Amino acid sequence: MSHLNVRTAGVLAIGSVALGALLAAQASIKPGHDRVPPYRDPSPYLSRADVAAALDRLDPNLVRSRTGGAVDVAPGKAPGVVRRRMRGPQYAITHTRTLEYVIVTKGSGTLVTGGTLIPPTIDSDPYPNANPNATIRSDAGVKGGLARKVGPGDVIVNLPGTPHWFSEIDDAIEYVEIQIPNVDPAPGVERAEVLPAAQKQ
Repeated sequence: MSHLNVRTAGVLAIGSVALGALLAAQASIKPGHDRVPPYRDPSPYLSRADVAAALDRLDPNLVRSRTGGAVDVAPGKAPGVVRRRMRGPQYAITHTRTLEYVIVTKGSGTLVTGGTLIPPTIDSDPYPNANPNATIRSDAGVKGGLARKVGPGDVIVNLPGTPHWFSEIDDAIEYVEIQIPNVDPAPGVERAEVLPAAQKQ
């Protein structure tokens, strides 16, 4: 047998072994492992320049309001991810079943967390509320919470039901806010009271 025939036979033998191994592997794949999730669009993205330009386009009156202005990362797709610039006094709020991450990117202020909201709550946000994910707001602030000075790079995690309030803002503050709704409180943490929904007649 010539060297060429020997080499060809070797390649064929290796190919046969590889093909056999591939077929054996496919045969051993568990049901469902031969499929992948469907195609999705690329992740929503805003560059630093995009965010800055969008913030500059916000209505100054909204920026100075108690709620501040927000820039959606992906309208209709990522409604829980926003970035805000806020000036002046703010509402004190509690998200009854929402986990919230706050990452300060610019500016500074005093953030009060914990304690209880000072009554009365806002007319549109009575407590208890029939919506388990309701945001309860107070115009007066928080009683008994812990005040911290926060600035760029600081990360705050507001657990479900935890009051939080910017009692002071040093001219302006910007932060990324990520909200995850429908979160049950951690073991040992009391669940916020939910008003039963009105029965349909």
